[in-house]
Amino acid sequence: MNPRPLGLLTALLLSALSGAHAATCTGQTVTHALGQTCVTGVPKRVVSLEWTYTENLLALGVQPVGAADLTGYREWVRVPVSLGAGVRDVGTRQQPSLELIRALKPDLIITTKLRAAGSYAQLSAIAPTLVFDPYGGESQLGEMRQTFTTMARVLRREGTARQVLTNLDARLARVRQALKAQGLAGDRVVVAQAYTARTGSATLRLFTRNSMVSEILGAVGLTNGWAAANQPYGFSEVSLEALSTLNTRHFLYVAQREDDVFAAPSTRPLWQALPFVKAGRAQALNERTWTFGGPLSALTLAQELQGALLRRP
Repeated sequence: MNPRPLGLLTALLLSALSGAHAATCTGQTVTHALGQTCVTGVPKRVVSLEWTYTENLLALGVQPVGAADLTGYREWVRVPVSLGAGVRDVGTRQQPSLELIRALKPDLIITTKLRAAGSYAQLSAIAPTLVFDPYGGESQLGEMRQTFTTMARVLRREGTARQVLTNLDARLARVRQALKAQGLAGDRVVVAQAYTARTGSATLRLFTRNSMVSEILGAVGLTNGWAAANQPYGFSEVSLEALSTLNTRHFLYVAQREDDVFAAPSTRPLWQALPFVKAGRAQALNERTWTFGGPLSALTLAQELQGALLRRP
């Protein structure tokens, strides 16, 4: 059987159900990436299936009853608000456990389009489910702010959201002034994540202009030196040979201590010959720097960029 008509039928059915649900909604009708969802009252028992939305809940002063991949969240997402001890792990972000989610009796589930396409109907049968798409547009930073604001409206935390975003904007302005005072305004910067791929080859993720990283660079008065076309996830994947083609004043990178591709003997001759390395303008960011996430992660990223650029020789 050709799967395309079946997929189309499923999409039409979900759309029809969403429309019917919205028409009879006595609470908030929330438009999201997979349709419309009716949310009645103020949700108290929220399950988050993506790190960004877990962070958003904490920034809004809401502890989820359950969240996906708590171990990974605690390892990578460095924000000043901690998860409570009572938050239950509901499995991986890729395949959360419907059974564990159901047992928590949530009144709201929040997830991402990237992972929810095949499970949206099942999740919606458990509780009202909101699906956001951080990679669906031309501005990851703009989408982040919009989603954060939508979550705040659903949870009746609009005032908290305004304060969080105001704090972020104020911090970005302070970083911009600090960099300008040091003569760095307008400098070209390339930001990369470096790692060894499963094939064994050293790989770089260089952030394109639609990424959170690039937009924060712009917000603090810097210029993204990687001018490649925008990519769906906000980065290009290239080999180390691309380093020699970069036209940038600064190179900032994230690499794990146990997988620092720039320290490998086979890489060092190329690395040490690069103009920005010779000039002392290649700086490592904290190995746990998170380049996605919500407003608190954006604030942390801005601080990391400032720290790296101001500790240059």
